[in-house]
Amino acid sequence: MARDDGARTGAWVTRDEAAREYVVEAARAVESLVASTYGPAGGTTLVETVDPQDVPETVVTRDAGQLLDAVERGDGFGHPVAALFVDGLDSVRRGLRDGTTAAALLAARLLDSGAELVGDGLHPGSVAVGYAMAANRTGAVLDDLARPVEATDRELLSRVAATTMTSDLSDRRREEYADAVSAAVSGLARESEDGWFDTDDVTVRTRVDADCTLSRGHVVRRRPGAHETSDRSRLSFDWSPSVEGVLADARVAVLERDIDVEESATSFGREGRSGVTLDSAGAVAAYAEGRDAAVDAVAAGVAETGADVLVVRAELDDEVKAALESHGVAVVDRAQYPKSDVHRVARATGATVVGHVSDLDESKLGRAGRVFERRVGDEKWAHFDECDGPVFTILVGAPTEKGRTTHERLVSDAVETTAVAAMDGQVLPGAGAAPVAVARDLREFARGVEGREQLAVEAFADACESLATTLARNAGYDPIDVRAKLRSAHAEAAERPASVGLDVATGEAADAWEMGVVEPRRVFSQAVDTAVATAEQLGTVDAVVAPGVEPGPFTPQTEHD
Repeated sequence: MARDDGARTGAWVTRDEAAREYVVEAARAVESLVASTYGPAGGTTLVETVDPQDVPETVVTRDAGQLLDAVERGDGFGHPVAALFVDGLDSVRRGLRDGTTAAALLAARLLDSGAELVGDGLHPGSVAVGYAMAANRTGAVLDDLARPVEATDRELLSRVAATTMTSDLSDRRREEYADAVSAAVSGLARESEDGWFDTDDVTVRTRVDADCTLSRGHVVRRRPGAHETSDRSRLSFDWSPSVEGVLADARVAVLERDIDVEESATSFGREGRSGVTLDSAGAVAAYAEGRDAAVDAVAAGVAETGADVLVVRAELDDEVKAALESHGVAVVDRAQYPKSDVHRVARATGATVVGHVSDLDESKLGRAGRVFERRVGDEKWAHFDECDGPVFTILVGAPTEKGRTTHERLVSDAVETTAVAAMDGQVLPGAGAAPVAVARDLREFARGVEGREQLAVEAFADACESLATTLARNAGYDPIDVRAKLRSAHAEAAERPASVGLDVATGEAADAWEMGVVEPRRVFSQAVDTAVATAEQLGTVDAVVAPGVEPGPFTPQTEHD
């Protein structure tokens, strides 16, 4: 660490070995945050942070993506290299919902090994070339190791979903959740014409102590807003069902905006002025009478379209709702959490979302085989079921009220990951089998690499193998013993590359296909690509300049259980 005469006065500068160590320390710090979450036996991490509305929140998770998001929402990653490192993982976190931990572990090991090689005299460019060669070879190994999967193969897709859900779940719940996920993904695939489908059309809703079911349609979840958090506000929220009983073969209208009858009402104020001006008792009476008539006319117009249910994103005035209901139209308003709810209802029922109530007509209506409403905890659920559109809802039965959010996230992530497998049509054996197979092949491949890049290829193999040892450590087994067992099993396997991974229940080497531990090909492939790109970006740093700033140690506000 030293002053640089060419730098601005007060600049903190570190170069060469000190700069590389500065980078590696940041990567190790992020690695330490997520390493314990890797695998089905991973640990839980607690983060004191804030929610998206900047309200203090405690996040307890074993998902690396959720963990990093929680840290960023709180104090964030004050260390500049740590922030860059986490940004490099963004493609995995946002796109796949899985593989974040693997990408972080690989990237940290590649940076660590690369810095050590450069310290021993290898040029950073040679390290980058060696890593690129290893990544390219990895793709060829995975080509041989992968198996095809059809979007209609419910059994194999269920295994992918079950592998994704690494949280502590009973065998019964894991099987129920995985079966529902595979059914939903297969349903999306059947409706797809080009092999791509939108997982936004699968919604997950959680209840307490109920069976896991799949319905074709959408469930609109309504609850008091952020401004209605007091007990009094919750009591004032209209908890009465908007839909009485069960409506069969219901015609559904979907409205984007509020119904404002005064937009087209006769002016009761002074000519030339905007708004309504009431300057006499007679004017007040005329206004009230005219507004009532306008409200009734709008309600009658909606009923004349043949609509049985009106879904509205905005909250309607009580008198407007009462008028609609008096004309036989049930109202499901406040369909705004999330805002896409009205569009999911439209896709499910075949309705057309209109911006103004005057645009409604019979051709804009959709259909639902059943419409009914139930109260679930502090929410009202309006079910639009037995629909014809390619929209599905997985109803998850969580064991406790506190566990609802966790189980909803688990199943939602499983939907995303399973859909990736179905769309790509390729899966890999899990349980650490793929990285160990890649490591074994790379060590043989490195012997034929001329020049110093051979050392980088070998370092890449070690980084891949470290995923299996981390998996073993988190499961409570001796990493060295497990590494020896896996190496021996891969050496003795009849097929190359072998699909042998770690059975976390026994600590022994076992065939991942036979164990049913399966993951999408893209998850590991993307983790490798992301790790290589991150290592290449940060591994070439040979100077750190912080003008007028003394960078402190990286100490994120987290705890490990």
